[in-house]
Amino acid sequence: MHYFLTRDTFLISDSHFGHEAVLSKEPSRLRSAFECGFKDFDSYSVYLWNSALSEKSRIWHLGDLYFGKGYKILKKLNGTKTLIVGNNDIGKFEYVKGLKSWHVCSKLSLQIPERKLIKERLKARFGKECLKNIYLNAVVCDFEDERIMFSHFPVFNRKARDRFGAARDVLDETFKLARCSLNIHGHLHSRDSGNSFCINVSCERLRFMPRKLSEILSLHKKRVDFYD
Repeated sequence: MHYFLTRDTFLISDSHFGHEAVLSKEPSRLRSAFECGFKDFDSYSVYLWNSALSEKSRIWHLGDLYFGKGYKILKKLNGTKTLIVGNNDIGKFEYVKGLKSWHVCSKLSLQIPERKLIKERLKARFGKECLKNIYLNAVVCDFEDERIMFSHFPVFNRKARDRFGAARDVLDETFKLARCSLNIHGHLHSRDSGNSFCINVSCERLRFMPRKLSEILSLHKKRVDFYD
């Protein structure tokens, strides 16, 4: 499947709709919602999403979409939506596949000429089954003068004993073999990867509003952060 991408495609990650625990881990969520007159974060998040996007807009969500009853929110969101599966979407994304205007990337999708060679090299190094890892989900494509990996996990940034290590090893190697120039990712929420080639689009870093790819790339080149 080809995942449609333009300068006007919106991006965001880690919405965690319906997830109570994340509110204590990321206090800026409720603080921002209360400051803007909302009683809960999900209502605030939906408001910002639909303020930015029309029904005709396109958006890529880079993982960790919803928890529990948060699935009820998905039908309220404007736009044609693509979910790149994150670690917390496992066991849930089949429901998303059944929704109108939602598409799901649940594999490593290399939309570049060298894809066959890269996959052969990955299998040679990590084993024939490596590409079947349920946590290995990303899109690699050429966009203007960049080769970008869109993924939930950031490359070359993890805990010493990361339980998703097997998938992330393949992701890191793919980034190198494909000679990617940028990794646009989520997972880290308000934290930063520390790598100049990584752009964190977790909602905390975008002030909770989806942003166009053109805007994200422009600010990255100027080293300006939405959060500043």
